[in-house]
Amino acid sequence: MLSKILPLLFGILLLIGAFSSLLMGETPGTFGTFNAFKKDFFVAFGDPNSWRINKNILECTGTPNGYICTKKSYSNYILTVEFRFPKQAGNTGILNYISGRHQIWPKCVEVQGHYTDLAKIFPMGGLIGPRNDGDDSIRVAARKPHTEWNKLEITSNKGVLSAKLNNIFIGKSGPYKVRKGPIGFQSEGAPVHFRKILIEEL
Repeated sequence: MLSKILPLLFGILLLIGAFSSLLMGETPGTFGTFNAFKKDFFVAFGDPNSWRINKNILECTGTPNGYICTKKSYSNYILTVEFRFPKQAGNTGILNYISGRHQIWPKCVEVQGHYTDLAKIFPMGGLIGPRNDGDDSIRVAARKPHTEWNKLEITSNKGVLSAKLNNIFIGKSGPYKVRKGPIGFQSEGAPVHFRKILIEEL
């Protein structure tokens, strides 16, 4: 079965299938500007001025609370993203299967980006379902200092989400009744940077 590969890099390549579509900013392989970034994402809730592209990194001020999300909905996929907190260890998260109206916070399943709780998986926004907090000892061993780039890998398969932190398996949760929707990235209280976002559709 053929898979579609859709890398959304903040230095970004948009690849569909065997590299059939290339999204470029001011230079090949980069967004360059926030307008280029907005071809694939939009600010669903919060202040658009909280977000900017700086040297191929998506930077977020962390205030006010809000989130950006993909314009496209995803069901079965592998998502990888690197992120860091340039100042204090803070909070963010990856919102999967976003459904219903946009609000703080939407109905979805979050893979936690809070530094002390990285890769916990739980429903939010009124969505009912299981959660998995993983093992704290494994999480602490896997994570890097908050100012360095930590990588989350999230796999969605028929409503079941699994999470790895820096290539170390943390946990799995599901299945959830909601199994498809846009993917969001949180602004929640502290400056956070994202890069190398890759979504591979299965």
